[in-house]
Amino acid sequence: MNARLLDQPTADTVRMSVAEARALGEAALCRIGFTQDEAAMVAEHLVDAATWGYEFAGLPRILVIADRPELQRPRQPVSVVRETPVSALLDGGNHVGYVSIPRAVEVVLDKVHGSGVAIVGLRNSWFAGRNAYYLERIARAGFAVVYFGSSTPTVVPPGAARKILGTNPLAIALPGKDNPFIFDMGTGAVMTGEIMLKSFLGEDFAEIVGINARGEPTRAASELKEGGVFPFGGHKGYGVSLAIQAMGLLAGSRFRLGEVSDFGSLFIAFDPELLMSREQFVAELDELLAKVKALPRQPGISEIRVPSERGFREREIRRREGILVNRYVVDRLNEICGAGRPA
Repeated sequence: MNARLLDQPTADTVRMSVAEARALGEAALCRIGFTQDEAAMVAEHLVDAATWGYEFAGLPRILVIADRPELQRPRQPVSVVRETPVSALLDGGNHVGYVSIPRAVEVVLDKVHGSGVAIVGLRNSWFAGRNAYYLERIARAGFAVVYFGSSTPTVVPPGAARKILGTNPLAIALPGKDNPFIFDMGTGAVMTGEIMLKSFLGEDFAEIVGINARGEPTRAASELKEGGVFPFGGHKGYGVSLAIQAMGLLAGSRFRLGEVSDFGSLFIAFDPELLMSREQFVAELDELLAKVKALPRQPGISEIRVPSERGFREREIRRREGILVNRYVVDRLNEICGAGRPA
């Protein structure tokens, strides 16, 4: 392994081991109202996101969660609203998605194991986190899965002066030879977590990615929170985002413009054995990915990667080396904990 660290620290960052980051996250989450078990679930998810290289989806999310109005509302156990042998609609009980979605994944696995197909929706929940985190578990169990996630208004349709759509992720995971094939994308030009982190730090984006509250183009993260972001890819991204928002209705996510909307999570999973042997599918997928990676490269390109390849690789490295967390975030979390420890 190269002696050079994957992530180079700066004066504004703190290096933490995975265990240290989880402990800090758990402590802060407990202080803002989560049970110990819930805090452990959320912190594990956040730190895993950081090991994949998504700093904005890691510990900084706790600062956003702490300010969400849903956190002050009563929470109930996740429950089944309606069910068939191949489907289920769950009520998230106003739990954050980091807590409620793993329960939906359990239902997906139970049904797909039993019938070969599972369609599971989750409503009355908020924040999903990194969708690949949930899909990895399903794909490692040997199943194919597609995920649609609708969320609160953040995205501005082309030509509009007001946000109405969520960043609405689409994710697909397939069982693979060594690691699953996972494609996970949001439909906004930038991620909500990026906006929140840059807003905390007083930073701007390098280019115009949305509008402010007056409908004027902006790259200021603080203004995007009140305005909105453009969809990725113009009209095509807008169409994908709108379709996913509509799919969220099937998960029981009601759309209320001007209010905090329900997040809708919809899983559609199936056993590859319905179409061919799992072994054959995994072998053919491995061959396809190998052919993609073996394509001739343009000048200056060292490698052709496939979705999630970098993330799996870097996760193993960061589990050993630790992760970098912005010093401001560490200080804020320590304040929440009341520990008063210097970073």
